[in-house]
Amino acid sequence: MISSRMGGAKTLACLILLGLLLTGRPAAAVDAATAESVVKSAIADATAAFVGGPFTQEEARAKIGMMVEKYADVPYESEQLLGRHWRKAGPEQQQVFAGLLIPFFVATYGEMIDGAKTTPQVTFVGTEARGEGVMVHTIIKPQDDDAVPIDWLIVTAPGGKVVIGDLIAEDIGLVTTMKSDFTSVIRSAGGDIEALFKAMRKKIEGGATVAGGKPAGG
Repeated sequence: MISSRMGGAKTLACLILLGLLLTGRPAAAVDAATAESVVKSAIADATAAFVGGPFTQEEARAKIGMMVEKYADVPYESEQLLGRHWRKAGPEQQQVFAGLLIPFFVATYGEMIDGAKTTPQVTFVGTEARGEGVMVHTIIKPQDDDAVPIDWLIVTAPGGKVVIGDLIAEDIGLVTTMKSDFTSVIRSAGGDIEALFKAMRKKIEGGATVAGGKPAGG
């Protein structure tokens, strides 16, 4: 769950949303320099998208949608989020989930960037190896909010692209949290993935919750 302090930093939330789905350049392995470059590119692209704001809700969310459509590695993120349920799903169900994922992200996190006006200051404070990836540590300071440490887990997707596999804010991983919420919905429905699709569509159409009375990750 994203805290109220972090949720109030609207431009920061935009960076997190876009960063979660932005992909880097193709590479065989991840090193510290490559990982930091991917994070810098994600932040630069997200910031540039909102130059000249504030924007209306519709404009802001359209910008998010276009950015994610341009850069997202949706099949990789889909498998990360659903885990074994992705592997158990048929091709048609995988296609349905992949088609719902970006609209769901926009519906879930879009309210955090509505009316975003400022660009936060980003400080890079180091990197460290984490499993098969690299964790990039940053501190992000919006103009009118407290500084928030954000850790970016950079990994290589099966297709060879370097991607942002997760973002950890205040010790909470966004991908980990959303995966837990999705899994909870499927388990509550006795393993029926169609129940998740129904919940995602409700959220997209009108802000319905996905699990536990809260938007996934929110």
